[in-house]
Amino acid sequence: MRYVAVCSLPLFLISAFTVCAPALARNMQAASPKLEQLTPLPLHDGLNSFNGPDGSFSVFQTWRDNGNAWGYHLYLVTNTVEGKTSVIGVEARPGSSDTSLRDHLSDAPHTREDALASFQFAKGRLDGKPSVLLFEAIRDPGEHPVPSPAPTVVYVYSLTHSDGPPGWTPAYFHFVKKNSVPGTFCSSDTALKAVTGLPLSADSSPPLSADGCLH
Repeated sequence: MRYVAVCSLPLFLISAFTVCAPALARNMQAASPKLEQLTPLPLHDGLNSFNGPDGSFSVFQTWRDNGNAWGYHLYLVTNTVEGKTSVIGVEARPGSSDTSLRDHLSDAPHTREDALASFQFAKGRLDGKPSVLLFEAIRDPGEHPVPSPAPTVVYVYSLTHSDGPPGWTPAYFHFVKKNSVPGTFCSSDTALKAVTGLPLSADSSPPLSADGCLH
């Protein structure tokens, strides 16, 4: 895949998706994809239906409560193929030991102030092409307490028709880009907003600061 560097984007996208500085360019084998005109696809509990460039699709969001701070949302993405409701899979994260498609997603909001994993759906243009995008932010505090400032990685996926091996879903979210967000964050929600510029989801707590930490 050929990526195009873009230095005309807003600063929040330049820092995350664009290689403009020569020092950074030398450390990257390819420039970042051109992402433009991002608009959020807001979700509520239950069925959320949208129209994309290649047809309609739905995201079913539900909450799994377990009586403590470790409840989480489940997301199931579907479309209709030959009159049947079909699952839209998501490619495995790079380096994952399980390379099969994920047929559902789950976040990790913890107390909602110190989320460890966040998802956001959006529409936009990817290298000039209208696209449905999925952003996945993973924050890893390691052995430190969950609220500790920690590095965050954002993975970007684009909805496409399947060209994968047998057993893949007819449409799936294709992996586009892995980005290590500069700095550290106390919430994956806040890190995701810093990268995309999109509003926080309705389930997120208002950020305490630019990095989500209480200073």
